[in-house]
Order: sequence, then C-alpha cells, then structure tokens
Amino acid sequence: MSTLTELLRRVTADEAQAVMRTPLALRLARGTLERSDYVRLLSSLQALYAELEWALMWNRAHPTVGPLCLPELWRNELLQDDLRALLGPGWYSSTPRHHAAPYVERLGLLCDEAPGLLAAHAWVLYATPLPGAGQTGTGIARALGLRGNAGTVFLRHSTHLDGEAYRAHLLDTLDRMPVEERGRAALADEARLAVRGVHMLFAALGRSLTPAHAERREGSRMGGWLPRALIPARGMS
Repeated sequence: MSTLTELLRRVTADEAQAVMRTPLALRLARGTLERSDYVRLLSSLQALYAELEWALMWNRAHPTVGPLCLPELWRNELLQDDLRALLGPGWYSSTPRHHAAPYVERLGLLCDEAPGLLAAHAWVLYATPLPGAGQTGTGIARALGLRGNAGTVFLRHSTHLDGEAYRAHLLDTLDRMPVEERGRAALADEARLAVRGVHMLFAALGRSLTPAHAERREGSRMGGWLPRALIPARGMS
C-alpha cells in the first residue's frame, strides 16, 4: 500500500499541474507580476494561511491535528510582513481577499465540523510545490523595485533549509498517522478539493491580471520588465 502522502500526490497530480499552467503562476515564475497583481496574490494567500493556522491551533488537542501544529512552517505572519512592507501599517483594510472566500469558508467549516480533514490542507499549503515555491524572490524584488527582503519574505521562506527540514517532518508525520482506508479516502477527496481551491483562486486572480501589452509598454518605458466572511482576529495581528 502506498503511503498517505504518495496517495495524496497521485490523486492531485493533474489539478496541481493545472495550477502551474495558470497565467498568474506563469507570470509569478517569470517575476513579471505588476505590483497590484502581486498584492492581490499575497492578500489572498494571507487569508488562507490565517484561517488554516487558526483552525489548526483551535483544534490542537485533536489527535490528528495536534502533530501537524508546526509553527515553523506557518506563513500568515510572513505574508503580513510582506503586505505591511508593500502597503504600510494599514495593509489589512487595503487588501482585497474576496477571491479566497470560498476556500476560507471551507477551512472554517472543517475547523468546526471535521478537523481531521485539515490534514489534507496542511499537506497542500505547506508541503506541495505551489506556484512561487523554490523562488528566491529576487525576480519579483527587481521587477517591483523592492530592497532587500522587503515584500518577498514569503517567497524566500520556501527556499530556507530549515523550512525543508520541517516540511520533511510534516510529510513523515502524515505518513505515520494511523489512518484506516476509509480515512485515507476521505483525506484524498479533501486534498482534491484543496488543490482545486488553489486552482480556482489562481484562475480567478489571473482574470484580473494587468494585460501583457501594458506590461511591455511599462517595461520599455522603465528599461525592463515590471513585473464564510473573514474575521479580522484570525487574519491579522
């Protein structure tokens, strides 16, 4: 029998590839996002990670959820730092996050009614190569005129060696969980929903991307490429 994480990878492979082929993911990989597009992406991801991390902490006494509470992997505060660097101290009221609402609502439902299935979302959002994973943030920083790590902490975190070690620990923890066949099937179904949610998010954000011809005009002018409702207590600190 395959391990749980092998099963999750297999059942989500096609949808995961589709995420990587979205216009938003391709521009992110090239480092050619406009600042407004980048902010919309970060704000949507911040909403997801805030809700997931709140749900994990709320259910930390649950036998399945507790071992997955690994703050070293968490991203909410990193994304907050990036948004604060890009938008200033009033970032929370300035960031659009409505595209993330369906996924956030799903996480809220699981938090209250089926916390064991949060494991599938922890696997997707912390241990899979989502768009941006493996980037140093240098391309985006150069395109947007950012200095140092400001605005790219989230992207840079994915390449940190400690992050790799904690991701490996998360995978090992998932594979060691005593899950019966019915539970494995439920987690596989939930992982499909999770990756589909990411796909829908990237597709929705991609529909509002700055047109490529506008990027080319701006790049020529500047001499290069430019690139359930949320509860504030869960999403900001």
